[in-house]
Amino acid sequence: MNHASIHLDAKKSAYQILDSVWRGRGFPVDPTAIATQMGIAVLEAELPENILGGLIKDAGKAPVVMLNQCDSADRKRFNCAQKLGYYAGQMNRHAECYKYVEFRLRQGGIDDGALEVFADAFAASLLMPDLAVRQLARKGLAFSGMASHFGVTADALEYRLKQLGIDLEQIVAA
Repeated sequence: MNHASIHLDAKKSAYQILDSVWRGRGFPVDPTAIATQMGIAVLEAELPENILGGLIKDAGKAPVVMLNQCDSADRKRFNCAQKLGYYAGQMNRHAECYKYVEFRLRQGGIDDGALEVFADAFAASLLMPDLAVRQLARKGLAFSGMASHFGVTADALEYRLKQLGIDLEQIVAA
């Protein structure tokens, strides 16, 4: 499976969850509230500095998302959304009763696997849907205003704008 089809599958999964669980409640999207509504516990814990968070799923038990309590609120939101992406990706691959443990290091590998690519694309689509990003860019909202609107870090927004082919120079200058 190539990156383009992985991104498309991730976007579809994120939009299904936005439609069925978030139901147009506006921005910033709250991935913790979404997880809770999906029966996924979200816990903050003292994790090693190099660990962003994790997803733990035992067969027959509810999944648990672990977030590093030392991270900023925006980083926790993205990490939670990413863990929802891991969960959605695993659910696409397996039956309900899978067993899975994933912890993400702060510095991802150069050769990220398909599930990692899916989870990242899912998180970006969940927190910063294409149409909403494009609308704010057309309105000329400044970069910092866009990051605040979506509740994401500057790095996450910059990456998303590049992904969508939106000229960062025009956004920053606005």
